[in-house]
Amino acid sequence: MVVVSVIIPTFNYANFICYAIESVLEQVHNVEVEIIVVDDGSTDDTKNVLKPFIASGKIKYFYQSNNGKASATSFAIEQCSGKYIFNLDADDLFLPDKIARSVAIFENDISIVHVASPAKLIYDETDDFKIENIPIGIIDRAIDGAELLYYFYNLNMLFGGGTTFAARASTLKKIKIPPAVDMYIDEFLILAILPFGKSYLISEALSVWRVHQNNYSNAHLKQGNRLIKAQRLLKSSDAILLYLQNNKFEHALVNIFRLKNFTENITLLENERKKKILDIVGYAFKTFVVLRPNLSQLKNYHVINRLIPTVFFKFLKGFLKKTTV
Repeated sequence: MVVVSVIIPTFNYANFICYAIESVLEQVHNVEVEIIVVDDGSTDDTKNVLKPFIASGKIKYFYQSNNGKASATSFAIEQCSGKYIFNLDADDLFLPDKIARSVAIFENDISIVHVASPAKLIYDETDDFKIENIPIGIIDRAIDGAELLYYFYNLNMLFGGGTTFAARASTLKKIKIPPAVDMYIDEFLILAILPFGKSYLISEALSVWRVHQNNYSNAHLKQGNRLIKAQRLLKSSDAILLYLQNNKFEHALVNIFRLKNFTENITLLENERKKKILDIVGYAFKTFVVLRPNLSQLKNYHVINRLIPTVFFKFLKGFLKKTTV
């Protein structure tokens, strides 16, 4: 019988994590499943709510000092004994045939190293939901991983990470995860594994992402919290860029990620209302002289918008306010 591992890195999600675990235990499958929970220094009631699962042997529980999500994910992968590894965020869920559908695809083609699907996004505050819209041209077929990465980054989109991510363990365990990638661990895993083989994106949603007040996907985060998380994400992006450069990824892909990284830097300055003319000049030089992106990349990364001084936006906002009074 095939053994698969489900890793659940967690930090202060005592109110969600039991639902995540139950969604794994209720899977329709004919494989053996091990569930590995790595608690990244939670200060809430996480360990207490997990005691029944620990006592019954339904999960393997590990606690570590707070080192960030990338560190917890890396440690969880090290503990896995399964042939395939599934990632599950502690506030998310698997739909009933997630594991069975994914394992069948892995078993059918040894060249496939990554299997994912669209996510069903549920908004806790409103009970609304939507399904990720993955382009039809890349679903329900095996695609060369390097080719898919270029497709994603050229268009400034990314699918197949987070709770939708599953990987061939023999490949994933070869990858050294830098702790500094922190909050970009979901993106890092896709970037790191796809060069090793093919990816398969199933057309039906098999995972659930919860959008709530404590996660970054929530559009209603307070401005202060949004800026703090944006700063942390930017440091994570810097770490991924360093990884790509040090591990000799294709030059074209590295340059697109550099454009993404530069754009994130100047966007953060905008959001903090600190963008100056010198920042714009530096961004323009790095973009147009050093990187020389194509028209598609200029459009998809909203480069021209970043060249507009903040003072102009303030003037325009004030002007519009006057004209609507």
